[in-house]
Amino acid sequence: MKKTATALLSICLSLTLVLTGCSKAGNANNESTPSPTAAAGSGDTGANTATASEPGWTSNTAPATLSWYVGVPGYSKKWDAQNNYVDKLITGETGVSVDYVLAGNDVNSEFNVMMATGNLPDIITLDRWNSNSLIQTLMSSGTVAPLNKLMEEYDPYLTTILPPSMVDWYTQPDGNLYSIPNYYVSPEMLDQYPGVKKFYNERSNGQILVRQDIMNDLGITMEDLQQEDSLIAALKKVKAAGVKYNGMDVIPVYLDDKDKYINDSLGVLSGSFGAVSETEDGSYSDVRRTSEFKNVLKFVNRLYSEELLSLENFTSDHNQIAEKMTQGSIFMKIGSYADYKDPVNNLYQADKEAKYVTVDAIQSKEGTLPQYGRSLNKGWTLTFINKKSKQQDRAIQFLEYLYSEHGQTVNSFGKEGETFTVTADGKYKLNAEIEEAINKDWNAASKKWGFDSIWWMVNEVWLKDVKEAEKTEQTEYMDKLFSGTAKYMFSNDVMDSGNLFDAYEPGSKEANAEAKINVYWAQVVPKIIFAKSDAEFESVYTEALATLDKLGLKDIEAAKNARVQELKEATGTKLVSPKYTGTYQ
Repeated sequence: MKKTATALLSICLSLTLVLTGCSKAGNANNESTPSPTAAAGSGDTGANTATASEPGWTSNTAPATLSWYVGVPGYSKKWDAQNNYVDKLITGETGVSVDYVLAGNDVNSEFNVMMATGNLPDIITLDRWNSNSLIQTLMSSGTVAPLNKLMEEYDPYLTTILPPSMVDWYTQPDGNLYSIPNYYVSPEMLDQYPGVKKFYNERSNGQILVRQDIMNDLGITMEDLQQEDSLIAALKKVKAAGVKYNGMDVIPVYLDDKDKYINDSLGVLSGSFGAVSETEDGSYSDVRRTSEFKNVLKFVNRLYSEELLSLENFTSDHNQIAEKMTQGSIFMKIGSYADYKDPVNNLYQADKEAKYVTVDAIQSKEGTLPQYGRSLNKGWTLTFINKKSKQQDRAIQFLEYLYSEHGQTVNSFGKEGETFTVTADGKYKLNAEIEEAINKDWNAASKKWGFDSIWWMVNEVWLKDVKEAEKTEQTEYMDKLFSGTAKYMFSNDVMDSGNLFDAYEPGSKEANAEAKINVYWAQVVPKIIFAKSDAEFESVYTEALATLDKLGLKDIEAAKNARVQELKEATGTKLVSPKYTGTYQ
């Protein structure tokens, strides 16, 4: 999607926020709700009655059913305003019931059939990562309504609660905003809810985990693990000692599974060795071209050559590696922590001494500066309104209800005094009997209560700010492991590959080239890692880069660089990498 919204729209939204004020999390339940009299008499939702000072949904609470397609496999919610607490509360307040149209396994094929037959629902939600082509088609074909125009006519209040940066990011070249994302994180949200700012600025799934108890037993220090050569020596010490845990041989080091180690594990090491996709003049360049990334590949080749990294690692799936971690048989794990949080937790529950700690970086022997790019999440799904819907007014007002703090409160906590209380420090806490029911049987509790069952308008920043966090020794231990690389993190929104995924159209020459490159890269990386000599490594690596260019890497870089420069111009940014700025921020 194009991320160059008109500056005027963002300025207007910013001024609106200032003039109307942003409601605080503790006041979420104080947002306006319709009186029975107003609800009974409302029927006109036109521009003459819609104002930015009142939530649009309060203007019409007559019974209505909105059809809503959710293009995410596995979502199975069915609206039940008779027996489900949240559904009943929402329908009671808004008058809206939802007829969910749920996706099967092949989301894109199913939706193509719906489009071909013209049988589209009122509201459409698609995964922005896995349905990008459909999303582009929806907007370019005029199938979905410009939300900015619907807001202007039916719900100006929604413009006061959408973050300007969100509007800016998703506004298209034609000046229209067609969708609202969920799980969007923006700088202004973090300023509005400073209590969670640290959570987003210091956390990363990519971590280097190492067993503290084994380090202590062998006299290995953290400093030993922070330099390439001394780390190799430490891993050799683990291997030579024949360390066992519960009768299992402890493996010196493991990467992620066979399908994810290239992106996740090599990605962590790239940050550790200081590889970035930014050049000295601020242009985008594929990180694989850098000398730092080449050193990453050399390092992994060295681990394999020194017999510290097993060939089995590259044939293991996630469950096999998770089992080893649960058994306590991995000393160092490089890659995704989020994917292996459960086995880390299981090991800790079995043995409080078998704890992992994080290594902030393994610095290359070349002495390059570690730098881990941090990018705020721009959303998971996008939600649209069908341009041919006969209920566009109710649809946009319903989305406003769900996105508002009041709607977020209803969806996640219910009604204050009935299902939750507000603590002295302003945190929302579900009643004890409800929490007990959820912990005992989540499926049964979900059917009865329905908390957090409508994900498609979730404002995660707000939710984290108001939700009372469970703090125990165990949760603090687990959460701390997400922040191991915080010392070397920097803001990388404008260069992050996840935010450049739509730099070119599906089916374009760049998209086709990238598909071929992904297949080739997955095949050639093992050849580089398993090279038996320096000469073989150089030969395979050089040939690999040449092949990437033949497959079209330069075209991809040009397209991504165009997007990067567009983002940099919009944000007034010239350089972001600490390699060039000299600072982490």
